[in-house]
Amino acid sequence: MADAMVTARMASEKKEAGNRILEQLGTNSSQVVNRLYDYVIENKKLPFPGTEQRRKITREELAEAIAWVDSIPRLPKNNRFANITDDEIRYERLASRGHFEDGRA
Repeated sequence: MADAMVTARMASEKKEAGNRILEQLGTNSSQVVNRLYDYVIENKKLPFPGTEQRRKITREELAEAIAWVDSIPRLPKNNRFANITDDEIRYERLASRGHFEDGRA
């Protein structure tokens, strides 16, 4: 198997500082990049926080979700709350508990 070259661009200061630290750690950029590729191949993700990608939803999962939403019963059109605002619903609730004597607050 032939070796392949991987090229990355970065500031020369970053490269020099990184190489010094890698040397102190007993490794080098080629070994680190090889380990990174090994990790990605084995785990199919990056080893860095915040890089998780949402998995793709299958057609079957989407169809199941749509069927579930469609199964939720709808309010009948003649329901007294179907055509009033949230504020009017709150008022009705408070009035039913006796919080208003003359009809409005």
